[in-house]
Amino acid sequence: MEVVNQMKVRLFIFLVLFAFAFAPSSLFAQTPCPQPCPSPSPSPSPSPCPQPCPSPSVGGGGTQFEISPYGGYVWSGGNSGVGSLQNNQILGVRGGGYVTHAFEIGGNWSWNNHFQAERDNGNAALAGALGFPQAAVRANLWEVEFTYNFGRRSLFGTTAVRPYLVAGGGGITTNMKNGDVFVLNNRFIDVPGFSPIQLRNAQQNGFLQSIIPGIDTTNGVAFIGTPTGSTAVVANTVVRDHVTFFTFSYGGGLKTQRVWGPLGFFGDARGRAIPNYFNGKGTNLFELTAGLNLSWGER
Repeated sequence: MEVVNQMKVRLFIFLVLFAFAFAPSSLFAQTPCPQPCPSPSPSPSPSPCPQPCPSPSVGGGGTQFEISPYGGYVWSGGNSGVGSLQNNQILGVRGGGYVTHAFEIGGNWSWNNHFQAERDNGNAALAGALGFPQAAVRANLWEVEFTYNFGRRSLFGTTAVRPYLVAGGGGITTNMKNGDVFVLNNRFIDVPGFSPIQLRNAQQNGFLQSIIPGIDTTNGVAFIGTPTGSTAVVANTVVRDHVTFFTFSYGGGLKTQRVWGPLGFFGDARGRAIPNYFNGKGTNLFELTAGLNLSWGER
């Protein structure tokens, strides 16, 4: 039920942002238009006539480049192969340049200091309890972004905002601390007729392979007693240091530009997919971020 409620909240946020992008202009306050010039007056010094109203902006507002440092939070969906990743805060920066008044090409980088199995992941917890290595997994996300910016709109007479839609693609590269592997789950091998002590002695003396042919103890091994002998436990799925997973994202948001000089703000909501995290299983995430928007240049 908690997962369902989280998905409802995420869907609601996305729909609000989508509504801002496509809401009819009648919902937004337009800049008041000067009144037409009065009829010519016989006065010797007639007042100057105000310039006609410009048409509503649909372009980049003169901006050529922008950069946006941000913070946020990422929620992970389930993965039927290896379980869910840990929900965590992220820090990052994104930026780009306008190819046209509306279309922007840029990049996005973020840092996640807990890109690993969540605490209630039973398989990962068992691996840790059995003594298998589980380094702290950090991750650098990097991707190319393509953004379509809609025209500026003055929301209810306040500071003008620009809705936008964005899509990106790139990679997530692991960067580990206190080790170079994180064992996500295990493989269990039944070894009848041998006690855990006998198997441990065989490992120490280098002839475990003669008892269990092909066993891989590179990332550790554990022995558990059973009524008929023992079970040898070895690492199965392993996250390694400096491994890159393909990822892509899609979403949208709102930005205000040049509120004070070059400084503005933005909010962003997007879905993210890691199509082949492990064992051919995809992992989906939801990101909610906000931060500063620094823009400069004239087109």
